Amino acid sequence: MSDALLLYVLRVIDLDRSLTFYRDMLRFNPVSYDPEQRTARLFTPDGGILFLTTDPDLDVAALLRQEEAGGPGETPAPMASAEDEEVPPPEREEEPVDPMVSQESEPESSSPFHEILEVDKEEGLHFPGEDLMVAQERLAAFGIPDLLLEETPGVEQVLKMEDPDGYRVCLHESLRLTDEEVIALYHKGPDLLEGAILGLEEEDLDLKTPEGESLRQLILQIVDFDLEMMQRVKWAMAENGRSYTIPLYPPEEWAQALQYDSRSVQVEVQLFRLLREHILHQVEAVPEAMDHHLVSEQGSVEVRTMLQVVAETAREQIQTILNVRHQYGK
Repeated sequence: MSDALLLYVLRVIDLDRSLTFYRDMLRFNPVSYDPEQRTARLFTPDGGILFLTTDPDLDVAALLRQEEAGGPGETPAPMASAEDEEVPPPEREEEPVDPMVSQESEPESSSPFHEILEVDKEEGLHFPGEDLMVAQERLAAFGIPDLLLEETPGVEQVLKMEDPDGYRVCLHESLRLTDEEVIALYHKGPDLLEGAILGLEEEDLDLKTPEGESLRQLILQIVDFDLEMMQRVKWAMAENGRSYTIPLYPPEEWAQALQYDSRSVQVEVQLFRLLREHILHQVEAVPEAMDHHLVSEQGSVEVRTMLQVVAETAREQIQTILNVRHQYGK
């Protein structure tokens, strides 16, 4: 069944409303529309087919067998998108292959070329997505309620919603960088930090962000988070696959307990560079170091993910420092 075309079956109430959602809002490319059967089909982002029907008792497998056998009413009419410019018609020179027509002579009960999946509303649909922050804004403009964008740093972000019939729909976008990109970003962190604070006087470090944190506090947070993450990375490289309880890192509590507001940052900035150089040397020395991982209550976490998370976090905080300098003209 590895070559089967996955066909997701959704039993809907209002076909036109569902078409508007999947075709015009989520931009699934249309395949066909059968006004007599009250069914429609659209390509899904994972290369499958979304099959919409208003008939709660329609035998989809039997319908597919009828189509493959050339029975009456087996060829639904092509369906045009509401945004014709976004879904151009097929090229005339090349005869399109009908994904609903089997290429084999002996069909099985649900066709050897279709894996039919009756979608459960709670389990829902999971598809790859891209530019999900932009997609969230666009879908919100359509009036789709309860849009939720969740992020697992260094892994993925997921945009969650419900369709008009209450089916859960989740779009997944990978946030993973290549190993080379992770190493490059991690390596340039100290240069970015030193450049961001170059020329600041001691009193300038007490300038505040809009959230009320001082530049001094941001710098110390960057270094302490690297220190905390370094422990995880070292455990993973030294004891690949070991169980590890990931500690909670509460920045506000650390800032108060470790006197962030009155400490000098010079030593910490130097330490930041040494920490990064130390870890990079370890990555070079340990075979397949980026594949090493810890197993925590949150699942398996690889070294590449840990380095990406800490590198991106530092970059974001460094950008905040630059924004504050610009705000105050420093």
